[in-house]
Amino acid sequence: MKRLIFLAIALFPALVQITSAQSNKEPAPGTWRVHLPYQTNYCVERVGNKLYCGSPSGLFTFNTDDNSIERLSKHTGLSDVEVDIFRYYESKKMSIVIYSNTNIDLLDHQTNEIINIPDILQKSMIGKKTVNSVFFFENKAYLACSFGVVVVDLDKKQITESYQNLGANGAQLEFLSLVINDNSIFASAADGIYRASLNAPNLSDFKFWAKSKASLYSNQSCVFKNQVYAVIDSTVKIYDGISWIDWPQSNSTRIKTLKSSNNKLIFVAEEHIVIENSDGTFSKKPLTFRNDAVIDERGFLAMVDNLFGLTFERTDNGNIDYYNPNGPAGKTFGKMLYYDKKLWVTGGYVNDVWSPLIYNNTKFSTFFDNTWFNYSKTDHPAIDNAKDFIDVKKNPYTNEIYLSSFGTGIFEVKNDIVTNVYDDKNSSLQRLQVADPNYNPLLSGGMDFDIYGNLWVSNFGASKPLSVKSKTGWTAFSIGTLLVGNEIGWVTCDDYNNVWANTLKDKGILVYNHAGTPNNPNDDTYKLLTKDAGQGALPSNTVLCMSLDQRGEMWIGTNQGLAILSNPGLIFNNKNSSFDARQIIIQVGSNYEVFLGKEVINCIKVDPANRKWIGTRNGVHLVSPDGYTLLKTFTISNSPLLSNNVIEIGIDEKTGEVFFGTEKGIISYVADATKGAETFNEVKIFPNPVRPEFTDNITIRGLVNNAIVKITDISGNLVYETTANGGTATWNGRNFSGKRASTGVYLVMSADEDGNQSYAGKLVFIH
Repeated sequence: MKRLIFLAIALFPALVQITSAQSNKEPAPGTWRVHLPYQTNYCVERVGNKLYCGSPSGLFTFNTDDNSIERLSKHTGLSDVEVDIFRYYESKKMSIVIYSNTNIDLLDHQTNEIINIPDILQKSMIGKKTVNSVFFFENKAYLACSFGVVVVDLDKKQITESYQNLGANGAQLEFLSLVINDNSIFASAADGIYRASLNAPNLSDFKFWAKSKASLYSNQSCVFKNQVYAVIDSTVKIYDGISWIDWPQSNSTRIKTLKSSNNKLIFVAEEHIVIENSDGTFSKKPLTFRNDAVIDERGFLAMVDNLFGLTFERTDNGNIDYYNPNGPAGKTFGKMLYYDKKLWVTGGYVNDVWSPLIYNNTKFSTFFDNTWFNYSKTDHPAIDNAKDFIDVKKNPYTNEIYLSSFGTGIFEVKNDIVTNVYDDKNSSLQRLQVADPNYNPLLSGGMDFDIYGNLWVSNFGASKPLSVKSKTGWTAFSIGTLLVGNEIGWVTCDDYNNVWANTLKDKGILVYNHAGTPNNPNDDTYKLLTKDAGQGALPSNTVLCMSLDQRGEMWIGTNQGLAILSNPGLIFNNKNSSFDARQIIIQVGSNYEVFLGKEVINCIKVDPANRKWIGTRNGVHLVSPDGYTLLKTFTISNSPLLSNNVIEIGIDEKTGEVFFGTEKGIISYVADATKGAETFNEVKIFPNPVRPEFTDNITIRGLVNNAIVKITDISGNLVYETTANGGTATWNGRNFSGKRASTGVYLVMSADEDGNQSYAGKLVFIH
């Protein structure tokens, strides 16, 4: 029977302790933050004392006054993620952001407003759809596109004109760059420079466009000193109003940028950067492999490339400075694991059938104390030749972390040092045997520890596709002729000596029982769970993920929906002929439907409150422990989620932060469930005090698991009551009638489920 001792506490408020506020290092509940790499950047632009850098991860700014860096993302108001183009228009104090999917944002730097223009993104068309460059003229932005020209009115903040099918006889023609000079449009195409008068009666008619200069390839142009500069056949030429003449510094290869900035011409090629001043003098800098450059307000040359983020050539001391927002090494990932205040993320990935090898060299990373640390061959030579790191697990009884490389073997990490590598030479893992003698990777895949601390590893394609590392060594297991090719992937262990592995050729789930003797294969049994009734009744034989919850139920995600196997211990029970999974049936209006229907389930993660976060191709869902109550749904339309395709999820059990791995990178959300504490010694209430402008949930963190929480006014009148999600409880600041609480001091009291431990704290609330 539950016992609570709240009355005594309420009668003696002098005994109540004042709790500490939230640590500055902990993210606030309900907030989002991005975790993206910013090494690769395509463009850089100066806006006053800030430099804006555009990358596949979005934008970041660098303030040249104080060297501060700010990330701009969907969380801060941008409409999309992958930035191809960023350009600033001084006369309008406005910037345009072009994303790789052709979505467009306008940034008004005077009002700090972001205006989205999704017209091109939403336009259906056959063939290629890209925006290749931007040119500002008067109150408009002219966009050179794969299908012609689009005009954005910067005053109206909308697309007002579009010129298409401008090629010969009205054929579709792609423009790679575009400028306006002397009342004419000069548009660069693959076969030359096209010209049209701005006064033409109909710029949508190809008859008003003529080829000014033929070429085999033209992709960059700008206006400098009232003349048109354009790349023509890998050479820069200048149009003087009559003819095209060579630019003296034009001999280069792989030209990246040709732009006019701050009364200077900036020419970026693969092997150097050339700057022409307004007086005609030149400077050539042996700075290689840059993508874009600009002169900042200090007179420094600021550059971006594919490896080092933002770099500066300093004119005061001749040094090169490097700046890069902290983040993971790449946007790709395999699995995530939280342990001891660290989130581990593998940098590789596999497709649905785990073939072919991706050869991803991102290695793996950890997120600790709000900072990403990326493992590299420089500090850890043992991982030099290893690629495609896809899974990570921790030994439940020791401190070792294990990571699997789909191609190399298993890596053991202790105290952040790679201490051992297990492959075919020192373990039971086997290399793939195929006809090609030069192709014999060791395809170690999914891993998990059983309740005894034995590490089970899938060995894709091996004659014995399942291996175990126990205290006495390694052992490999055969599964007979159950699977053609022995192709198994992710591994999950339950509490009944069962090892679960999804098959990769639509055969269902392999369940292997080692009878508590992992080194003795003679007493083992195994079977397949399939979609057939009486044999598992899965929604589909294509199983993508499995997760064991705190009640011992196995949650299974397939490409045709979700299923739950309530008692995995009955699978090898001969007295029980049926071990079929069940699906969740919910009421929708007057109808009953299968929850998530035939949705593709990419991943399922269990939080400390035994709730399930379910990642799909259409967003992520949080459901109650039994799955019958939908608590939250995040998509790109109602949240800063980077993409609806949520592939992997990691949970920080200390702070409740949930990391969503999407096809566009990682973003996190601070949820309201944490791991319950052993005692009430480190309870935190935040914010405290609660000020009038605060309208989010008040969070009580550091409670014992599933504690009962009551909030009363100073007189002992009950205002709110709830049960903690693991070690965290929240209050929306309203009483039982839905009214916001009055100004005053409130008592926060809690006890464990048995009433053996209790806690009391104060909360100051300002209405």
